[in-house]
Amino acid sequence: MSAQVDYVENLMTRRYLSYDDIKYNVSFIIPEYYEKGNKDTLQSIIKFWEDRCGISEEIVRCKILLSIDDGSFSEIMYDDDILQMLRYYQKRHGLYDESDHKVQWSYTSDSYWDVYENRLNKFTVTLAKKLLKTKECTALEKFFLRIYANDSDQTFQTLDSDDFDGTRIKELYLRKKKKDEETVYPHNDWMIGIWIPKGNIELLGVHPLLGYRIGAKYKKWTADLSFGVKFIKSPNTYQVYKDNMIWDTDYFMGVYIGTDVSFELFRMRKSSIGIIGGIAYENIVTLDEEGPGDDKITHTLHSLNLNTGLGFKYNFKNKRYLGLDVKYNFVNFKNQNGTNLDGNTVTVSILIGNIM
Repeated sequence: MSAQVDYVENLMTRRYLSYDDIKYNVSFIIPEYYEKGNKDTLQSIIKFWEDRCGISEEIVRCKILLSIDDGSFSEIMYDDDILQMLRYYQKRHGLYDESDHKVQWSYTSDSYWDVYENRLNKFTVTLAKKLLKTKECTALEKFFLRIYANDSDQTFQTLDSDDFDGTRIKELYLRKKKKDEETVYPHNDWMIGIWIPKGNIELLGVHPLLGYRIGAKYKKWTADLSFGVKFIKSPNTYQVYKDNMIWDTDYFMGVYIGTDVSFELFRMRKSSIGIIGGIAYENIVTLDEEGPGDDKITHTLHSLNLNTGLGFKYNFKNKRYLGLDVKYNFVNFKNQNGTNLDGNTVTVSILIGNIM
């Protein structure tokens, strides 16, 4: 029986290379044959890789870098999804560390992908940086080299310049930019801020403000629905009129429900400044006392809130953003037969949100 098993094993001479086998091997042999200067073999390796595994971001990246290196670069080597490939590369590898990663390869663990990605990425980053320093390149070639060298996360904005007129990639970029400008982007955020009264209403003191906001942006316009609460008792006692009585109170709590519209005045890279206008309902709860039996004695002041101000926003890579809104609020809390609470308010809010 043992002899039969050995015989069958000797028959197993044919070999099948899986996608993973090919990807793992090219991460070693592409840098090796590049160092040898064997360009014909390099082209054959990449063609074999593409024929067996299909086109991928990594293959296109190697093609572009090697063609810039040997002076044969042409836009014919990529198709209309090149911008998506570049965005994918920046998102996945943009913070790649060139230092060696000491990992062992195994099909049964994630370390296989560590070896493949880290070796190939180290090679392409190093090559792109070398070419930036040593090659006389066109603006388009420099564009790709800067991305693959992880040189800047603002490289795409350079496509707006006249240096790229007539290129395929600028046409794709402008087409994508126009589509993005026509898209509605929903978002939501949490607000943390302060409510600052001005005038007679200063008696109530400054209060923390917490809120939630949901809205959408279209081109330079943004519309939001906001909900907020302000709290913590007043630092001063004031008077309100309830049930034919004057009450001394330092109770304070309030609700804000409103809509805001803003227009982007200025944008620089990831930062923007806009003007804000809004209308809302706002109240101040001035009494919350235990009454006879199970009854509660409450008193609330109501006001229309018309507001205007400025907003600053900084957008991060992961669709999150940090903002600062400063608004002046025109309010009119009529405290009949009680302390004069005439005056307006200022609100300053920090926004922590994300684009959905």
